[in-house]
Amino acid sequence: MFWRLTPRETLVHLRMLDARERRAYSVALYVAWHVEAFARCERMPELAPLLERLRDGTKDGQDADEQMNAARAIVVAFGAEESS
Repeated sequence: MFWRLTPRETLVHLRMLDARERRAYSVALYVAWHVEAFARCERMPELAPLLERLRDGTKDGQDADEQMNAARAIVVAFGAEESS
């Protein structure tokens, strides 16, 4: 396949492979961090409710106003002036 690609296409493929490897490493690091965090827990959370939330797509997230208030608080915490 390499010999059928232009130099630009080869560069795009190499960048894609690099991004794929970096993503795989990030996922592995994320999993390792959480495995250690769970190992330090005295009591594990129930798995069934977590899987249900994932399957059903239910979110306990914030509405738009709560997100905006949180963003403003972050801006203020970093010492920037808030512009509304």
